[in-house]
Amino acid sequence: MISPINHAAGVWPVVLTPFRPDGKIDFPAYRKLLEYYIAEGVAGLFAVCLSSALYQLTPSERLELAREAVAVSSGRVPVVACGYLGNTEAEKLQSVFDMAALGMDAVVIPVCLLVPQEAGDEALFAAFETLLAQTAEIRLGIYECPLPYHRLIPPQLLGRMAHLAGERLAFLKDTCCDPAAIAGKLRACAGTSLRLYNANLTTCLESLKLGAAGYSGTSANFYPGLLAELCRCFRDDPERARELQQFFNLVQRHVEFKYPRSAKLFLRECGVPLSSFCRVACEELDRDQMVQLRAFHAGVQAFARSNHPQLLGETAI
Repeated sequence: MISPINHAAGVWPVVLTPFRPDGKIDFPAYRKLLEYYIAEGVAGLFAVCLSSALYQLTPSERLELAREAVAVSSGRVPVVACGYLGNTEAEKLQSVFDMAALGMDAVVIPVCLLVPQEAGDEALFAAFETLLAQTAEIRLGIYECPLPYHRLIPPQLLGRMAHLAGERLAFLKDTCCDPAAIAGKLRACAGTSLRLYNANLTTCLESLKLGAAGYSGTSANFYPGLLAELCRCFRDDPERARELQQFFNLVQRHVEFKYPRSAKLFLRECGVPLSSFCRVACEELDRDQMVQLRAFHAGVQAFARSNHPQLLGETAI
């Protein structure tokens, strides 16, 4: 029997990949970044995802990053990472086996890689059924990844997939940004092992109230501690949860600006020693934009200090 993912409810940051100025992975910085997330109270780590420069990494680099995430976590929080990448079906399947062998709590499949864009829902279900048969007892996740094309899974289809997979489907990163669709997915998957993590910040609180297990999106690279607080308090302290969501809505435009470079620079302001190098195309921030980013950082710190001082403890990195 597959053991359940422990401590799954809460925030799962989409882990960035630190690069050195020469473009190679900066593993010392990566380890410090992972420790920072964990110290901020995250529930799990989504390593090797789109924010990690998924398609700009070599197969060996993806495995090295995943291996390091498992080692640093050392069982403190679960770790998931993307698989099913390659140029042939054999390479895609091998990437799933390779990821699973590292001790992933789930190997997450970008749904857009299972079938071509023109394929219908029945073709997607058939591809998923085949994948289950081909991957033995490996626990899987699903990611509604926007690249190379954005495919959303309708609630009824997701329910069929979850009931078919049983304990083997544990994680969904949902990118529909639609509370009604999220509610439909949660109803369709009721009674299964699948847990839904919303990637959309503005609907985060609403999705938690509907039954989502947490948040997994880009904003967790800016204020994971505040997001973790929201996931913990939304039932018992609705006023605090409302204040947090209002603050997130107010600052969301800063998160979206020149991401992921802005996130790396923001984290550097938090004391995580990251360079701003990105393998994905992303413009540099000019002088005025850096002033704005530092003001954004100061604003987040001030909000946390005044409303949630417990979130500003010293982080040992």
